[in-house]
This record gives sequence, C-alpha cells and structure tokens, in this order.
Amino acid sequence: MVRIILTRAAEAAGALESGLHEAGHEVLHLPLTQQVPVQDSGQLTTALADLHAGRFSWLLLTSGNTVRFLSRAGWDGSLPEQTRIGVVGPGTARTLEHLTGLASPWRPRQYSAAGILTELPPPAAQDRVLLPQSARARPALAEGLLERGWQVTQVSVYDTVPVECPDVGTLRCGDVVLVTSSSAAEVWAGLATPEVTVLAIGQPTAETLRRLSRPAAAVLPEPTAAGVLEVLSRP
Repeated sequence: MVRIILTRAAEAAGALESGLHEAGHEVLHLPLTQQVPVQDSGQLTTALADLHAGRFSWLLLTSGNTVRFLSRAGWDGSLPEQTRIGVVGPGTARTLEHLTGLASPWRPRQYSAAGILTELPPPAAQDRVLLPQSARARPALAEGLLERGWQVTQVSVYDTVPVECPDVGTLRCGDVVLVTSSSAAEVWAGLATPEVTVLAIGQPTAETLRRLSRPAAAVLPEPTAAGVLEVLSRP
C-alpha cells in the first residue's frame, strides 16, 4: 500500500481518489489552493445568453472546475442543436456528465490544450467558440484558436487562490504527492517539505515545478488513477 497525498480538497478528487482506493492505496488530502467564483461583470451572463441563442459553434471545457462553476452560474447543460461541445479529457467529461447529464462530448486523443488545437475540426467562416476558463488560464489555447481562424469569446468563470496555512503535517504521513495544477505547484514550491516523491498532473504543472526548482519525478497527462498506478508500478 502506498499513501498518496492529493493537493486538492476531497470533494474535488472524484474518480481519482476512488480508483486509488480500489487499487488498495490510502489517499490523504492537502489542499493548497481553493477555487472561488469571479465577480461577473456581465461578460459571463452575456456569453451564456449567446450560448443558449445558438451564437456559438462550439463550447470548449478545459477542466472539471470550469464545468462546476458554469453550473453554479446557471448553465444546466442545455445546448442548441447546432452547438457542439468539447472537453480536454476524460476527467472533465466525467464531471460534465455528472453535473449535466451530457455524455460523449468530443475530446482530443492528446488530453491537453495542444491536443485541442491539433485535433479540433477547422472552423467555417464566422464560426465562434465559447471558451470559459480560470482567470489564471494561460493564453495559449485562446491564441491558438484565433490563429486557426476561430472567433473566440473567452470568459473567466472562477479564480484560484492559495489556501491559508496548509496543514503540511499531513506530509509526514505520505509517500507520494500529486501536485494537481500550476497554482498548487506555486504554493508547493514555497513550503518547507520533507523528502517525498512528487508527481505532476499535466505539463504546465511540471513546467511550473521545474521553473521553481522543485521538479517532479514524473508527469501524468491526466488526473486518473490508471496513470498514477502506471507510474507507481515502474521500477
């Protein structure tokens, strides 16, 4: 049995935690960040109205948190017939189905913003995409879509802020830490921590850890139990 620490709250762990439990591992939680809604200046309200009116060809969802905060903002999963929906990976797809009932959205084979840019069908003239994201989202996806001819409406639906005084004593009980986001990586880099194996979820998280001289032992493309178990099985 391996004791695995997730740098996110228990309510956000979902299938990742249950899959690790099923494999016989213990899961602990050390939330380093928390998500909060952004104050709506009217952009989100307008974007959702345009979505319901059929003014977007695509809705692209890049995280489970995006789905959660869209739901809190009043989106119930309803879409016009002509609007397609895409997600970055299976974790986001599971959250989408759980909260809205929408199943089998489009998703790239490579679970990343780069995968979306490479694999999303090219736009027709005047095609618009709605891209709700974190207020701290990197601009690469929006910029890449613009370069490929999409008209992009990017709106912030939540922000990520550090948890005050995280309980680092939890680290004494763990063998492996999963750093789940770039914002969590920034908090992690500022903590005095014992020797522990660190796994990064996603290349952006790994890049942040490297930049802050706290490199991860391995990088997982998606926060899935299968990915963690594969890394743990390596010699």
